[in-house]
Order: sequence, then C-alpha cells, then structure tokens
Amino acid sequence: MKKTSLILFSLMLVATFALAGCSGNNENKPADTGNSGENAPPAGSNEESIKIQAYMSSFGDDPRETELYKLWKEKMEQHIGKKLDIEWIYVNSDDYPEKIKLTLASGDTPDIMSGVKDAEVMFQFGNQGALLDIAPYLDEYAPNYKKYLESTKFSDKSMYTPEGKMFFFGDGFNNDTGLAGSAYPALYRFDIFEKHNIKIPENWDEFYDAAKRLKELYPDSYPVNAQEWPKFWDATSLSNHTKNDIYWNGQEYVYGPMEESFKEGLMYIRKLYDEKLLDPEFLSQSQDQLQAKVTTGKSFMIPIAWAGWWEKYSVPTEGVEWGAAVNAKNENYGDQWVLGPALLGQTIFPNYGVMISKKTKYPELIIQLLDYQYSPEMVDLMHWGVEGKTYEMVDGKREFINESGEWEELSAFGLGEPWTRQGFVYAPQNYSTDYIKYKKVKFYANGSIEEIRPQEGMGRLDSEKVIPPYEQSPVIRLSKQDEAKKAQVMTAVSTYLDENIYKFLLGERDFSEWDDFKNELANIGDYQSIVDMMNEQLSQ
Repeated sequence: MKKTSLILFSLMLVATFALAGCSGNNENKPADTGNSGENAPPAGSNEESIKIQAYMSSFGDDPRETELYKLWKEKMEQHIGKKLDIEWIYVNSDDYPEKIKLTLASGDTPDIMSGVKDAEVMFQFGNQGALLDIAPYLDEYAPNYKKYLESTKFSDKSMYTPEGKMFFFGDGFNNDTGLAGSAYPALYRFDIFEKHNIKIPENWDEFYDAAKRLKELYPDSYPVNAQEWPKFWDATSLSNHTKNDIYWNGQEYVYGPMEESFKEGLMYIRKLYDEKLLDPEFLSQSQDQLQAKVTTGKSFMIPIAWAGWWEKYSVPTEGVEWGAAVNAKNENYGDQWVLGPALLGQTIFPNYGVMISKKTKYPELIIQLLDYQYSPEMVDLMHWGVEGKTYEMVDGKREFINESGEWEELSAFGLGEPWTRQGFVYAPQNYSTDYIKYKKVKFYANGSIEEIRPQEGMGRLDSEKVIPPYEQSPVIRLSKQDEAKKAQVMTAVSTYLDENIYKFLLGERDFSEWDDFKNELANIGDYQSIVDMMNEQLSQ
C-alpha cells in the first residue's frame, strides 16, 4: 500500500508540473507547484501523513471551508511530501493573549501557535524551555524566512536572544511595489481650488497663502481644519523631522517634544489659529461635526488625513469634490516624512509571529511548513488567489476581479473580508494587495493632477527618504523593572505634554513661556533618564 501511494503521489506531481508547463511563463502568476526546490524534504519520520495541532488567533470567520484554504493545504502537502492532518484550535483574537499564556505555562503545548503582540512573552517562555529554538534550523530548512531576516534592519537584535536563540517566526511584510506610499495624504477641496485658480500647496508657505486667499473669498469660513487623528501636529512633526514622543532619529533615541523643530511646528499651527484660518474647534470636534463642515463649504483644507475620507467628504450632486495631495513640506528639513509608510522589500515585524512547541515530533517539517509561507509563490497565492478567478492582468499589472466593489466574491474564495488570515498566522502580509483595495482619487503631486490610488500618489515622493527612521528602529527590550519605570515616567510626561500643547495652540499659553514649560515637564518626569536608559541598551 505504501509503495502504491508513493507511485500515485509521484504521478500527481508529474501531472502538476506538466500542467504548469502548459500554462505559459507568467512571472506574475502564483506558481502551480508546491515545492520551491530550494531545499529537499528533511530526513526524519517515514510517515506518509503527519498529525499536528495548531493553536491560532482568529480575526473573523473560520477559513477552512474556503477554496483558498484547500489550495494552501494542498501546496503545503506537496512542499513537504506528506499529507497533513491538522487539528485547528481557533481562539478569538481578543481572548488569545491570555489564553496562549495559560497554554504555554501548562506545558501541554500544540505543535504550532500564533504569537502574541508582546514579544517578551515569547522570549520568556522560550527561555523557560516551552518553545523550539529555530535558529539552528534556518540555514537548511528556512531559506525564504532567512531572506526576510537578512533584509530587515536590526533583526540581529530584535529577533534573537543575547545567546543567539530565536523562538518565533516574525510577522512578515512584503512590498514589491517600489512604493513606500502612505495612506495619509493631505486633502483639499479641489473644486474650490480650481474655481479660484489657487495652487494646491506643496510646502507650508503655500499652505498658508492658500488659506489666506480662501479666507478672503469666504470670510465666514475657517479654511483649514483637522481630524481627531491624525492630529495637525503629526503633519508638522513629519515635515520637521521630529515626533511627539521618544523616537529613534537614525543615530540614537531622543525626546522629540524638546527639539526646536517640534516647537516650530506648533508655532505654525498657532499662527493659523490666531489669524482665524484654522477652525477653533479643531481639537474638540467629533468626526461627524468635521464632516458637516467640510461638506458645506465651511473648511477646504486638511493637512493630514486617512485617504479614504475624500469620498465621504465629497458631495458630487452639489459639486463638492475633495482630492488628495502629498503633505506639505518644510523646505528647511528636506523631504517630508510620511505617516505609516510601507517599508520596502521584505521585512519582519518583531512583535508578532508564530511559535513552535519544543515538544513537537516534527521540528524540521514544521519549520519547512512555516518557511514556505514566506515563499513568493505562497505570498502570491494567499493574497492574490488564482489568476482568472480572483485577479486578472490589466496593462501588465494585477487587478482584483471584483464586480460588486464590496469584496463578496473574494471573501467567498478566502480573500478580503472577513480578516481571518489563511494558514498558520501570522503569515506574511502583502502591500500590493492592500493598497489596491483603495479607490482611485484625484491626486496632486509634482505639479499635476492624476486619478490614481492615494498610495501611488504618495509614492511619487522619494520612497527611500520619506520613511521616518523610527519606522525601522532597533528594538529595545527592557527588564520588567525598567519597563515599569518607563511606563510610570512617560505616562505622566505625556499627559502634561498633551495638556500644554492644547494651551499653546489655543492661546492659553504664550510661546515666550516655552523654556518654563520645558523645565516643568522635566520636573513632572525625568524623561531624559528613560532616553538614556534606552540608548544604553543599544551598546549592550
């Protein structure tokens, strides 16, 4: 029976390769073969079928009945050359962090487990012997994952213990678009700007000039407004190359609010407020209140916002047309940083991942299974699906087949909503299939308007220079005692900071008091000791 099964399996593989050869040579199409060929199945068990238990965090419906799951499982079996009998245990994502800790502490650990957001938990239980150290297996059994590690800044510190052990596969992120495009541009009333021949701003001087002109044309308006989040000072901080917290500046950790560039951004906002160019309720209004104003001609400019709001702010039947543009820059600081950029290439997020039990009977096979999820063919399958069924080629680029516009067809296949991710989560995410779900918007960049997706518009910026250094900072793993000290100090400091930012912006404090404020803040909490503590960790 065993010999017959192996012969049949070999014939199935031959047929699969034959069909793949007939399908044409399209590098954008997910491969039809399961084994990437980069490494052979590991030596070990001679079983034709292996039974494993997977304990997974769930974000929605059970994916096991979808066509995508069945394709995923089929390719996984082809990859390792064995049938998989997987016992799935799905736990709601809200309950998962506590339940996985109890499972790890019990000693009765499933073969594969979703990680938790707190990497320290995984390091803790790994050092206690509950988790497999995967580092010794990487060269032979995890070539795809190793590429992600090698292309991620500071992965040598963030993913390994000081002794060189690694206890989880980090959450992968693949961006092959060449764009670090953000989903947080500036938004403008394009119809009003066009009607009065006002230039869409590219820097803060032009932003101010446009606001002044609009105030002249519409005296009852407040031309500039802002969302509850991102906040106005997020835009000025990005353009001024700072942040309203401790951040990595590319060389060391610093406390942004004490930098002159942060104060400079606040002073610019205060100037707009004092001249009645900025809505006085910009710090207190609800999203509904803001939307009522921007759809009725009360405000025309938002310096930074989630790109999807342009559609809600537009009223086509009344000629109200909002569009997007790159965020205003401060010429003194060069290229503006962007909020939430997609890191280029293949990267690892060090606070999520997948763990393997130290007790598993199949360490090599399971590492191969997890590694295969990082392969180009599996990333394509799990995010794009199948050409002709879920996506098609349009002008040399992939576009989802989505006739309804609401993703029902893709959800039924296993893509889109609900957001339970296929396979052993967290499998790598794919940027190209994320931004393509955004609707195209009229976008201004480099002197012209084009109807494109907002990330493509933001991608007109220099993708290497717009990524804030803190988006790729070294991970500082503090002791529990130091982490508690940091939380205590920075909670008090952040609270006092926010209270006084409001006062400076609304005229309750004058900027001549800024030095006094800095001294007050230092007395509230010794933030510099926390900065020093974090920088000391870098040298260890």
